Formats: sequence, C-alpha cells, structure tokens
Amino acid sequence: MNTTRSSQFPGLHAAFALLRPAVRAGWIWIVACAGLLVPLAALAQDAATSPQPFGAEAAAVARVLDRADPAASNIHSVLVMRDGEHLAERYYAGKDQTIYSLWRSHRGFGAQDLHDMRSVSKSVLALVYGILLARGEVPDLDTPVASLYPQCADQQGASSTPLRVRHLLTMTTGLDWDEPSPVRRPTRDDQSALLWTGSVAEHVLCRVRVAEPGTHFVYSGGATAVLADIMARSTGRTLEDLVGHELFDPLGISGWTWTHDLRGRAVAFAGLRLRPQDLLTLGLLVLDQGRWQGRQVVPAAWIEAATHAQVSASADYGYGYQWWVRTHRIGGRPVRVIQAIGNGGQRLYVVPALRLVVTMTAGNYGELGILAEEDALFTELAAALPPASEGVAASR
Repeated sequence: MNTTRSSQFPGLHAAFALLRPAVRAGWIWIVACAGLLVPLAALAQDAATSPQPFGAEAAAVARVLDRADPAASNIHSVLVMRDGEHLAERYYAGKDQTIYSLWRSHRGFGAQDLHDMRSVSKSVLALVYGILLARGEVPDLDTPVASLYPQCADQQGASSTPLRVRHLLTMTTGLDWDEPSPVRRPTRDDQSALLWTGSVAEHVLCRVRVAEPGTHFVYSGGATAVLADIMARSTGRTLEDLVGHELFDPLGISGWTWTHDLRGRAVAFAGLRLRPQDLLTLGLLVLDQGRWQGRQVVPAAWIEAATHAQVSASADYGYGYQWWVRTHRIGGRPVRVIQAIGNGGQRLYVVPALRLVVTMTAGNYGELGILAEEDALFTELAAALPPASEGVAASR
C-alpha cells in the first residue's frame, strides 16, 4: 500500500525524504529547548524571590531621581554608591562654562566627559599635602609662614600669634581677604588677581592683619594658592606632577586636566577637571580612611583631621583642612556629612555612618541657590536608603 502511494506521488515522497532529517533535528531542538525551560523557569523564580540587597536600594534611588528631575536645576550628573555598590549613575544635558568662558553654552554630558571641579580642587590639594607631610617633604603644620616667605615677615609678625601653615589649611589666616564662598557672597573677590599676579605669595601674605590667626574663618583661594606654592618649592615638583603621581595614579584616575592661569601655573584653588566617576573614587578613598584597594594612599590620621571641623565656618558648616563638614538631618537623625564643594554645584558628599558617597556636577556658577537644591536632593536620596547596620554606624 505504501509502495503504491509512493509510486503515485514520487515527487512528494522525494520532498519528504529530503526534509525528514531537518524535521527530526527540529523536533530534537524543540525538545531540548523545552527541557531547558524548566530549569530556566526555576532560576527566574529564584531570582524573583531571593533577597536582592542592593536592588531595592537602587530602585529607591531611581524613584527619587525620577521625581526630582535634576536636569531642571541644570545638574549635569548624579552618582550614588553605597557599600561598594553603584546605585545610580545618571548624566544630563545642560548649560556649562569653563573658567575662562564669557558665557554658558548648552551641551550634553556623559561618563567620559571631564567637568570643572572648581573649589573641589582645594580638597584634592589638601589630600596631597597630607601624603607629603607624612614623608617629611613639606613643612609641618606649626611652621610659621614668615619663615617660608620673609618678604612678608613684617605683616605676618605684627600679631602675637604667628601665621602658621595650619591656618592656611583652615582658612583662618587673619589677613585682609574676601571672596565668594559656599557660605556667603560678598561683592569683593580678591582671588581673581591670582590668575595674573606675578607673586601669588606676596598677593596673599603681604596684607594687613585684621584678626588673630586661627580665630576667624574667611574663605580664601589665596590660602590654597600659597599651600600649592609651598608644596612646589619644598619638593621641586609642579602641582600637577604631585597630584598625578602621589594621588591620582594610585587611584587609577587618568585623563584629568588642570587649568592654568595666565602665567602658565596650575590654578591651585579651582582648576581641576575630572570625570564624575573620578570624583566618586575620591569620595570612596575618604570613606575608607585613605585606603584604596588595600593600599594606604593617604594617611588615615590625616583623613581624620582634614575631614573634621577645625573651625566654625558658619552656623551650618565646619571646616577642616580644605574640606567642609556639616550635620544633615537624614530620616530624622543628625548625620555627619563630609563635603568637597565647588562653585556652580560641584559636590562630593561622604557619609561614613551610611557608607554612602554621592557626587553631583552642575553649571550654575556664581549662584548660591544651587547648593540648597543639591542639599535637598542629597537628603532625599540618603533618606530613601535603609539605615546602616548598628555595627557600621557605631564604628563611624
């Protein structure tokens, strides 16, 4: 019967004969896939029901950022990391300008784009000073500045309390100086001349004494510029060489730049340009007391001193060694927050009690309001996360 049927439709029989191996293989493939579906379904069920310690935190952070819309405040990036886990990394287009730009222009930002750090540069410089100090390569903190710059000794010696290196670090020089800062906006700006003056030290130090050193905080890019000059003179190396080899290379930070003044010197107090991820790395370094991947890059004792208030800067802020300190209320609790702050909205928040680091970049230069907007966003982000374990919190 089959022979007769085949002989009646020889072409159809030949076609089936040709297709039979493929059909058989197809069924085998289907069966194999069906077999895989069972374990894959089980894996999917496990993933849905297993604890996801950072998944929930990332989702909470995402909800805050979606609701807040940072781009509306001209914020260019927000990065959040907790306990070594990235919870958010977002970039936004907005208006920006460099130090020498006359106006802002609209542009996009991404992970590989350098951004002005402005006065975050001060905090970075202080980390390097601590590294060099531990090796005895720069003057200790009690060194009278007059011994380093005798040309201004008359002004520096006019007080019963000598001006010392620590007063440069804490911006309590007692000299007649003023400039805009995160805590006040005077019309006077003595730092501008640092971009072209022949002698940074003389521009800063050969001034009238208006207060006892160490008694009164006055924000001063000039103090940072003198620290950079001390570092360069003591080591015979440029600021860029010192920062690169002593700090950034061990951290794996590359591709950074440092804007120069009109005389070709690195603008110590505001010239650094980094990627936001590099800024986050610096925050992680501070969070881990100067350690990076098992190596003590910055002495832990220096991190401790630099990031604790050495002087009151305002009703809200304390100031360490070129680092800001503030108590924020997060989830109804007072929490110490270490900060590096740059003009325009460059922010690094380090929260030891929460094992949390948050960075933001923005382009609102000269606008004090951006700091309040970023503080509100930071507080909301931190409050969205569950508290750290009691052991971690107590150790911080």
